[in-house]
Amino acid sequence: MKSTSRWIPRIAAVCLLLFAFMLVAGCHNHPNEKELKALEEAKQAALSAETKAADCAKEKASLEQQLTQQKQKVESLKQEKAAVEKRLSAWQ
Repeated sequence: MKSTSRWIPRIAAVCLLLFAFMLVAGCHNHPNEKELKALEEAKQAALSAETKAADCAKEKASLEQQLTQQKQKVESLKQEKAAVEKRLSAWQ
């Protein structure tokens, strides 16, 4: 998950830089079709990166919740094991 969380902000930064470059390069009155297409592609890439970042954040939260539940289950089973061992030693 650490490697995923590192590249998502980088993709967003690259998209924003590309968007800024397109704005600077297109400072004349009438952008041509090529510039409009590049701008639209940059917007779509930025939206896609933001969506993917949000999805990854949701997945991370879900996995952290599952991890917490599993840790609680392990602790419960350890306590149950200790109780069984105690009863077993008292029985013998």
